[in-house]
Amino acid sequence: MTTETAQPATRTPARSLSTRLPSGHPLAAVGATGKSGARDRSGVPADAFTGGTGRAVRTGRATRTATTGTTGRTAGTGRTGSARRSTMAGAPAASPAAATGTDSASADAPESFDAFADDLFGHLPRTDQRRWAHAYLLALLTTEGKKSVRRLAAAVSDSPTASQSLHQFLNASPWDWNPVRREIARRAEASGPARAWILAPAVLPKRGGHSVGVHRRFCARAGRTVSCQLAMGMFLPVGDAPAPPAASTASVAAAADCGDSAAVSVDWRLFLPPQWAGDEELLRRNRIPAAEANNPRPMWVHALDLVEAQAARTCSAPAPVVADLSEYSDSVRLIEALARQGRDFVIAVPSATALATPATPGMPGDSGARPRLLQTAPTPVRVPGSHHTYRAFAEPGQNSARPNRIWITNMAHRRMGQLVGLARLHQLPAATLRALETDFGLHDFEGRSFPGWHHHMTLSSAAHAYRALTAEQDEQTLSRVRFVS
Repeated sequence: MTTETAQPATRTPARSLSTRLPSGHPLAAVGATGKSGARDRSGVPADAFTGGTGRAVRTGRATRTATTGTTGRTAGTGRTGSARRSTMAGAPAASPAAATGTDSASADAPESFDAFADDLFGHLPRTDQRRWAHAYLLALLTTEGKKSVRRLAAAVSDSPTASQSLHQFLNASPWDWNPVRREIARRAEASGPARAWILAPAVLPKRGGHSVGVHRRFCARAGRTVSCQLAMGMFLPVGDAPAPPAASTASVAAAADCGDSAAVSVDWRLFLPPQWAGDEELLRRNRIPAAEANNPRPMWVHALDLVEAQAARTCSAPAPVVADLSEYSDSVRLIEALARQGRDFVIAVPSATALATPATPGMPGDSGARPRLLQTAPTPVRVPGSHHTYRAFAEPGQNSARPNRIWITNMAHRRMGQLVGLARLHQLPAATLRALETDFGLHDFEGRSFPGWHHHMTLSSAAHAYRALTAEQDEQTLSRVRFVS
C-alpha cells in the first residue's frame, strides 16, 4: 500500500471531569447491579428498571422518562440523520430546536452525538445493547492511547463491572453489524454520489495464534513476515474532488492530487487462510459461521463480495471500482469478474503480470506490455486467459525501468488525466487505516471470535466516520463522558 503522510485526525482530548450527566440523559446510569453490569437478563422485560437503580436508558427512537419506570415514546423522529431527538427530562439541550421539544433542528445547527449514534444503533433490539453501543462509541472518540476494553470502560463508567459489560457487548452480544455499516455508507453518500468505490487490504498484526483468521504472511509495509489478520475493506471518498483535468500533461499531474478528500470505511471482510478450514476446533471456538468455514475465499472474492454489497445498498449510480492489488497475483480474476458484471474499474496488478497487446491486421501481438509505452498513453492489453481487451497504464513520473504497479481499466471513454486521478484515489484508504489504528483502536481488539471481530471493525469505523462526516462536533456530549455510578 502507498505510504503517504496521513492527515492528522481531529480529536477531542480526553477529559477527567467530575461533571456528571443528569439522570435523564441517555448515557446516564446509576450503579451496575449484578456481576456483569448491564448484562442481558432472561425473563426481565427490556423496559423494566432494576429496583433502586434509577437507571435511565435509551430505547432507540424512543426516550424514557427519568423519574418513572414507564415508557414514554416520542413520535416522528425518523431516521434521516439530521433529525433531532426530543429532549429528555433533565438532559442538556443539544440545540435550540431540541430545547423546545421539536423533532428537527435548523439546518445550520450541529448534529448531536446522540442523533448520530441513534441512527447507527437504533436497530439494536435491546435497551442495554443500545446503551453500551453509545458508550463504546463515545469512549472510542474520547479515550487517548490504547483502546483496550478496560481503558474504554474507565472513560465512561466508574463501575468496576463496566469493562465486563463492554467486553460482553463486543464479543458475546448477538447484534447485527450490517445495518450500522449501511448507515455509515448512507451518510458518506449524503453529500453526493461517491466518485469511486475503493477497495484496500488491511494487515492487522496479532500476537498468538488463536484469534480468528490469524496466520503468518509477509507484510510489505513492515518489510518482514508477521503474525496477523488480513482483511479487505470498502472505502468511500468524501470531501472536495480535484478539478476536472484537461488534455495537457500539466493537467495530468494535477489530476494525480486527491484534493481535500478523505475516505470512510463502510464495510469489511476477513480472510480465513486455508489451514483454518480443516480445524473444527478453531472454527467452533472462534464462532465462525458455516458459510465462511466451509468455503474459504481468496482476497479477490472478498473484494467482489464488497462491491456487490455496496451496489445493493447504494441509492446512487454505481461508481468505478478502484483498488491497488499489486501484491496479489490473482487480482486479474477480480478484473474478469467485474468485467462480466459490466462494472467500471481501475485496478492495479503486479508489474510482473503477463500482459499481451492484441494483434492488429498485419502485425503480431506483443507478449509483454512495455512500461515506457504505458507511461505515455493507455495501451490496449489482454490479461492471461481473457478475451477481453482492456487499457493499461502506469502512473506518470515513474523513473524505474519497470513500474511498481500497472493499472488496468475497462473505461475506454475516460481521458488519461481522469484515469490517473481515479487511480490516485487508492492512496486515501492508507491514511484512513493509519487514523483508525492510532485514534480509533483498529489494532486493539481483545477478542478471538468472528462476530467480535466484525463488531470491533464496525465500531472503529463508526467512530472514524463521526469525525470525518460531522462538520460541527457535538462537544457538549463528548465532553461529558462519565456514567453516573
